[in-house]
Amino acid sequence: MAGEWSNLKEVARTLDVHYMTAYRYVRQGRLPATWVDNGWQVHRDDLEAFGSTPSPTSIAETGTVDWAGRLAPMLVNGDEAGAWSVMESALAAGVDARGCYLTVLSGALAELGECWKSGSDDDVVDQRLATATALRLVHRLGSRFARPGRRKGSVVLGAALGENHTLPVAIAADLIRLAGFTVLELGADVTPATFVAAAQRTDRLVAVGISLTTTEGLDAAIETRQHLNDALPDVAVIIGGQAVSNPEVAKMLGSASWSATGADLVEVLDEMARSRR
Repeated sequence: MAGEWSNLKEVARTLDVHYMTAYRYVRQGRLPATWVDNGWQVHRDDLEAFGSTPSPTSIAETGTVDWAGRLAPMLVNGDEAGAWSVMESALAAGVDARGCYLTVLSGALAELGECWKSGSDDDVVDQRLATATALRLVHRLGSRFARPGRRKGSVVLGAALGENHTLPVAIAADLIRLAGFTVLELGADVTPATFVAAAQRTDRLVAVGISLTTTEGLDAAIETRQHLNDALPDVAVIIGGQAVSNPEVAKMLGSASWSATGADLVEVLDEMARSRR
């Protein structure tokens, strides 16, 4: 029975493509697959039928380039040069700075996240390579899109104590900078005292943002918010990220607002800045 089914990496070897390409075939409905034990499995008959048909028309050939799909294999392979080439091509094709973060980079990471659900050792290696490469891309994008002129105000941003995911903080920080704010980016694993000290020394402070990727950090985020509210009762504290999936969770955490996306967060900060003038 086992020989009748193949996982995505075996499918990729059979088709002689990157496994992210095999994943996109499944995601787009081109290749039938079944979710079994935390991974996609393709039946031998479906794989043989797929392999005997002409190559499917690519998204690029229909007029829309799947930049996220092109970027994902570069991230997994730790290929910074190749990843940056994809970004430059997207920019040359008209993708704006915000789109590079929200559509290309975040889209690629979302695709990869779907592939990493099994939690295998290979997945852990891929995740670390992709995260490190994505961080280097963010640094390059941030220096390229530095915005001159008067700032709308300042935002302190970091991840609470015990939260070690730096990438979401880096992406959010650059999106906020692109919108015309000064950002004090504290990174990951930040103590409540450090958040408070950074907020107290910041001029024209609009809000403090606490990034929360996993539910294990809920208590630390609440503690940090409480310290900030005690020290600076007039300053908005926003808790957001992958673990804050809806407005109800945000309310439970005591967050001043909830945003579904980075673009929504920027709109919230814009409104807060206007209200402080």
